Amino acid sequence: MRFKYADEAIEVFTISPRTTVVEEYWQNIEQVISWSDQYDATGILLFEGNDTFVQPWLAGHATFTNTERLCPLVAVNPVYMHPFTAAKMVSSFAYLYGRKTYLNMITGTALSYLDALGDDLNKEQRYDRLREYSEVISQLTSSGGEPVSYDGEYYKTKNLKLEPAMPDDLQPVFYIAGQSEAALKTAKAIDAVHMQMLPAQLDAALTAGATGIHFGIVTRESEESAWQAAKEIFPPDAAGRRMQAFSMTNTDSVWKQRMMMATKMGENAEPGYWLEPFRNFQADCPYFIGSRSQVAGLIAAIVRKGIRHIILDIPRAEQEFAEIDAAFACAAESLAADALPSAEAPIRK
Repeated sequence: MRFKYADEAIEVFTISPRTTVVEEYWQNIEQVISWSDQYDATGILLFEGNDTFVQPWLAGHATFTNTERLCPLVAVNPVYMHPFTAAKMVSSFAYLYGRKTYLNMITGTALSYLDALGDDLNKEQRYDRLREYSEVISQLTSSGGEPVSYDGEYYKTKNLKLEPAMPDDLQPVFYIAGQSEAALKTAKAIDAVHMQMLPAQLDAALTAGATGIHFGIVTRESEESAWQAAKEIFPPDAAGRRMQAFSMTNTDSVWKQRMMMATKMGENAEPGYWLEPFRNFQADCPYFIGSRSQVAGLIAAIVRKGIRHIILDIPRAEQEFAEIDAAFACAAESLAADALPSAEAPIRK
């Protein structure tokens, strides 16, 4: 899946499946980890939350031990772990496996979960805490083993050391997804990759400063067969719609509220843009449904607009990985014409 454009890497992450059946949960994660490595993704996003069956750092360990190249994109929420512990996990992975850890910095979880954990900060305060949290991690991992002192509102350290010193090329990369002013401000403050959802109007300008995008794909050789496959993978689900409606009462997420509003404005979306999986509580992002050439055109378009980081929701089947990989190869070939001085083949990792 990964490729280069104008000598810049286009990083592609998959996501861990949202299986709710206990007996299938870990098996499904292992399958997606294996396919993600086989089809040359950068890494896999591993979720955090009260309802996550396996803690994402443990899933990150499995990512390293069961693959040749894959890296974990670990969801990190300050409510669950001290920043020194998170930094120590990053350092431990670097020491043990010689590979990078990507960090998806989040403040959000269900409001009922925050209440259960006794966390009563408002949204702006949670983002202030996230900024401090990320700064402590960054200072520790880049300190070269030297003591770090930090004097913030939420975190204070005094001559705190992270040993052994981490190599520069294995420093963590921070990601922040969010459309609120607080999210945008925090992403800029910690120099994080700012993620946004695929917009309904593909020609619309991306959020200022955003270099990452999150969406799902179902693709086949023809548009008709892609839609047929998508509707089989994501059938109508009345119970799921009720669950999604309930979940909206238990969140203060700006992007989720915007997505729910967009489900009522589908006629204004570009062809191929599909929100039914989100409406039916089957996915947390928009999907793009189309032929291989249409998907390749979308990928090429967003890369030309400055996107360098892509998080893909991929249905849990090897065929879906193979189909999407083929579409990415077509996009790389298309981009090679304007990324390289001559019509050479794209550089694949």
